Amino acid sequence: MSCNIIHEKCEKSAADDKTLPRNAYLVTYVVKDKLTYDIVMADGRVDVFDMYWDKYKEGLQDISFAEGNIKPSLWNRKPTPPEKKVKRKKK
Repeated sequence: MSCNIIHEKCEKSAADDKTLPRNAYLVTYVVKDKLTYDIVMADGRVDVFDMYWDKYKEGLQDISFAEGNIKPSLWNRKPTPPEKKVKRKKK
């Protein structure tokens, strides 16, 4: 899996959301002298580093875990509607 950007150029406090997946990272970087934050879902910090280093080089400041508690495979999944029971006619 590569990186999946969940929130781009967001507030740092967005990483405090407990409904984020467990493998979400808060990435801090500098763009035009402004501290900027992204929340990224990835298998590992190395994947995040590679993606952001290629784009921002020395502007990359920090990669830390977000506060998410949701299992990644269950995150952002829509619940399946319950099946309707079919009534059988009596003969």
